[in-house]
Amino acid sequence: MDQLFEQEYQKIEKSLFLVAIGYLHNTEDAKDAVQEAVLSAYRSFGRLRHKEYFKTWITRIVINKSKDFLKRQLYSEELTDGLNVFYNLPTSELEVVDSICKLNPKDSIYITLRFYNDMTYDQVAKALRQPVSTVKYRTNRALVLLKKILEGDVISEYNGIGNEATESCKLCEGHHNTSF
Repeated sequence: MDQLFEQEYQKIEKSLFLVAIGYLHNTEDAKDAVQEAVLSAYRSFGRLRHKEYFKTWITRIVINKSKDFLKRQLYSEELTDGLNVFYNLPTSELEVVDSICKLNPKDSIYITLRFYNDMTYDQVAKALRQPVSTVKYRTNRALVLLKKILEGDVISEYNGIGNEATESCKLCEGHHNTSF
């Protein structure tokens, strides 16, 4: 059972980290949230009845742990380690990730789960405990907003935080030119 958990976890380790980053926008907090989630999941793995739902199940745990971090006010606006967790991504993908970070976390989670975690709409719906129709609508809305950001449009009227939104996630800082 330990080996099965490890195999399944290794398949989705990076995507779980991206989920946590989507909520916390902080590398160290995201690492801590994922670590806590994995420990919690490992302890409960024997009680998971349907192993085919492992990805959805552990993603939900990561989301809950990330929300716990936010509640405990461990969230910080700046990355403190200067590491670029997306160092191996091509520049164009770095720009997409940076743009996703500019979205409100309530929107970015849909893109992160659906496209970076390769989850189906049904899996995202289960992970977020929402109807599939809501997930499809919000994913589409997030994609429209992401497109506007990538095209250089300002979306401050949507997220209510003005240009600060462009500075909230500095994962890509120093690795490509982004004008703030």
